[in-house]
Amino acid sequence: MTSELKPTTIYTVYGSPQLDESRQQALLFLYQPIIGGEALSLYLNLSGDITAEGKSPQLMHADLLAAIDNGLAAMVKARERLEGIGLMTTYQKEDAELGVVLYYQLMNPLAPAAFFQDALMCYLLMEKIGERRFQRLVDRFRPKAVPTDGLTNITKRFRDVYRFEEARFEANAELFDDTHDKFIATESPAATFDWSFFKQQLKKFSLTLAEGDQEKIDALHQMYGIDEMEMLDFAVKSSERNQVQLGYLRNLIVKTKQAKTAPVEAPLESSTATTISGDFSKAELEIIRQSETIPPIKYLQAIKQQKGGYETNQEIRLIEDLLSRHLFPNSVVNILINYILVIQNQAVINQNYMNAIANDWAQRKIQRPEEAIVHVRQADQKLVKKNTTGRRSPAARKNYGRKETLPSHIKEPPKEKRISPEKEAELNRKLAEYLNKEGES
Repeated sequence: MTSELKPTTIYTVYGSPQLDESRQQALLFLYQPIIGGEALSLYLNLSGDITAEGKSPQLMHADLLAAIDNGLAAMVKARERLEGIGLMTTYQKEDAELGVVLYYQLMNPLAPAAFFQDALMCYLLMEKIGERRFQRLVDRFRPKAVPTDGLTNITKRFRDVYRFEEARFEANAELFDDTHDKFIATESPAATFDWSFFKQQLKKFSLTLAEGDQEKIDALHQMYGIDEMEMLDFAVKSSERNQVQLGYLRNLIVKTKQAKTAPVEAPLESSTATTISGDFSKAELEIIRQSETIPPIKYLQAIKQQKGGYETNQEIRLIEDLLSRHLFPNSVVNILINYILVIQNQAVINQNYMNAIANDWAQRKIQRPEEAIVHVRQADQKLVKKNTTGRRSPAARKNYGRKETLPSHIKEPPKEKRISPEKEAELNRKLAEYLNKEGES
């Protein structure tokens, strides 16, 4: 990547226009010892490029290099440190006129309370600064509570002060849910579809989009890996009376992509250089890398082919809807698909079950495939510990040991026999081999 990156390379930054004070403190005291001063300087300079609209104009790396005052190789290394810790996601595309164009998505740092609840982050920080200084930082950021010994709590309850009508609240529940989703979308991954260019091309054909179509087209772009020019071709073919007909567009894409036997893309060379923190098996590492480079629909098809089945129209619509909500990057959606179909051994993706897991992962702010895998493992371990306290027969404990546990509000999927850890690992290995073989063909 360093050989391709030049001072004249164009980039655009996406992210929050400014950080609150607690996250600024987290960057300075908690992240800087881990990532280093150069990476922090790069993050702050890129953050300064972002306007109130949440993105920067197109800029050249020459100006960025002058601001951070280090060489190209040092900048790339600093960028990789930000990527590895989860503060940045980097995308690239080839432009016929501009060459390689980069898109940087800056992620907000964890607030101090969330940082210290993450065991991996605590480990990294303590390794850098030592236990004594680590404890001082814990004391600095730990929430301070009023000593209650000898005190009487006279705080008024909510219902003592505020009027609350449950009927009116329920009547507006859908509106509140929609509002909630809009603010989750502000934390979405960086746009990889050049909407400015796409809309300019639509104007050349005198075509327009209906309100709300942009999010749905973006979901189709993510799901099938369709670039701007290919999407334009689909849009022109599905237009009527100077307007793109989204229903026709979607059906045309689905029919074309299902009939087409194009090979699955092989992982980019740059992905193999990304450092993946954690204790993962060889098969899991390959699955993580594949999840970051393959569009979800191709990933779904690959798993179904390995299991001897096929993807249903309902499954395609479910994944398309999930992507349109911008809760996760494609890689996490792929791990979710893998979790349901491979680990849980479901024949098809059940709507209630997928939505429940997606909600759980979104509330836990899972944004990387490694985080999803670690979360599944931790849930398994908690279930094993919980079961050891109950009076179960040895046979029952044996069959119960690897089942995923989820919050009580999550609805169980149709019952399927849970595959063994050995068969799960073997299926993951075969899936990784299959995806690599497809990428080489």
